Parts: sequence; C-alpha cells; structure tokens
Amino acid sequence: MTETMQAVVWNPAARAYEATSAPVPEPGPEDILVRVAAAALNPVDGKMQGRIPADAPPRALGYDACGEVLAVGAAVGGFAPGDRVWYAGAADRPGSFATHQLVDHRLVARAPDGLEDADAAAIPLTAITAWEALFDRLGYAPLAEGGQSERLLLINGAGGVGSVALQLAKLSGIAATATASRAETRDWCARMGAAEVIDHAALPDLGDASFGRILCAHDTDRYFDTMARLVAPQGRIVSIVGTQEKHDLAPLFQKSASFGWEFMFTRPVQRTPDMARQGEILATVARLFDEGRLHPTRTATFEGLTVETIEAAQARLAEGRQIGKIAFLW
Repeated sequence: MTETMQAVVWNPAARAYEATSAPVPEPGPEDILVRVAAAALNPVDGKMQGRIPADAPPRALGYDACGEVLAVGAAVGGFAPGDRVWYAGAADRPGSFATHQLVDHRLVARAPDGLEDADAAAIPLTAITAWEALFDRLGYAPLAEGGQSERLLLINGAGGVGSVALQLAKLSGIAATATASRAETRDWCARMGAAEVIDHAALPDLGDASFGRILCAHDTDRYFDTMARLVAPQGRIVSIVGTQEKHDLAPLFQKSASFGWEFMFTRPVQRTPDMARQGEILATVARLFDEGRLHPTRTATFEGLTVETIEAAQARLAEGRQIGKIAFLW
C-alpha cells in the first residue's frame, strides 16, 4: 500500500482529539480494508473517551461507516475490492474517524444502492441496536405480517436508535408509543411510525396503563422505577443505556417481568459464535432501504476529517436536542 491513512484519534492521556497520519494497515485473515467515505457520530463515542485507560495509546473512535473495500484477508469470502459496504465495527478496534479502517467481514454487508454515503453511514449502529433490542431481546417477530399483541413503550423515540426502532416496529405490526417532548420531535416520531406519541413528563401520569414490552433509549436511572410500574405482568424491559445507580428489582419479581440489556458491541467484542448475525441484519436492513420500506435518519452533516468537525459534532450531540443522526463526509 502506498497510500497514507489520515485519522482523528482520541489521546486518553491528553484527553483530546489529535490529527494523525500512519501507513495504511494490512488486513488480517478475517478483515476487510475499507476506504471510508462517510462516518457517523453516536453517544458511545463520547462515552468511550472516559472508558479508555489514560495509559492506552491514542486510537480512532467512530463506529459507523460506509466506504469501498480495498483489500480482503485470506479467510474472507463474499467481499471483493470495489464493493461498497456499511458496518458499525467493534468497540475494541480502531474506528471510522479515519480514511481507512479494518473491520471483521462478518460484521459487514453491502450498502444500500439507493442511499448516499452519508445517509448509509448514519444507519448501521442504530439499525443493529434497534433490531437486536426489538427482536433478539424483547422477543417480537421481525417483519411479521399482521399485528403483534404486546404494546411497546419506546422512551426517546426521536434519537438515532428510536428513529430506526419506530420504523422497524411499524413494519413488524408493533403498536409503539414513543416519548418526545418538543413539537418537532413529536412530529418526527409520528413520521417514523409511532402509533402514539406522549411527552416524557406524562409517563408518571399514565396510571394503570401497562405495556407488554418497554425499550429505554435514554437515561435508565431516571426511568427505571417508572418502567417497573408500567411493564405488564410477564412483560419485558430492555435498555440500551447503562446505569450509575442501584435499582430495586422487587416490583419486577412480583410481575414475573424481566429486565435486560442491549449492547450492540456484545457480539463483536465477545466474539460470540453468532457474530456474523450482525452482517446478516445489515443485509436485511439494506434490502428494506432499497425497497423503500425504511427511510434515512440523517439530519445533520459535517464535512472534513478534522479535529474541529469531530468536536463540533460532539458539542451538538451533547446539547441533548439532536433528532436522528449526525454524519460526516470525508
């Protein structure tokens, strides 16, 4: 390889982003090498800044990408140089805030033909998270014809995951009640497929309302007691947001209800036997986009691979008012 890889890396010792250059990496046996055309920002990027040890070497963050395959490892099948692909990657490997990235081919699928690079890059992490949460963790049947009996409460319907989860829910016959507080986020949730939209603040006033399934996409600590009250007997709660506090599980015991987690990186980081399932999910999602059954969720774009663009995008996300996803074009 004669090209040079450019990247914006997080330096945990300095607690700052830095622009760097390095030789383009060579793919391992299971890897594909991708020239990244577009990436996207997720809340996990900010969280990773505090999780990387201070003595760890700097590395690129970013866990969504769309780009072109440049080379494949010896054990890779199904991909070849020139393929346009999308993926969310793994939390324990260098990410997509770079011009080149190595990713395990089992986590990758061909990108939808009908989506621009930036729109495609905004989807993988949220689509995998939403799919796993709804179908692997909450037990709904994916893309089922007809209605499904268990009502869904989705806390934070206008975020990146919520925006995809609402669309998948509607395609699967799931009646979803989404929470949103502003007029623009309520409208967005309705467009994404919510059967009902209520204000976050209205949750404590729902009285005897109950939901067979609850998906929390925002602040588990804040909503845990409310979810425990609203979940139906023998229902399920799943959250994609970690906790800082301890919570009383007794109300769930009395209902034979369950609480579980959805962490999109479990399969790639733990290298589970079914880690290729994430590539399969992305292939299905790509087909749904090309069929016009799913719609893009990108609402903001930053151009250029620089420290300034990464920091500006993270500042915007930290405001807590972002609808849908933020993407980058390199």
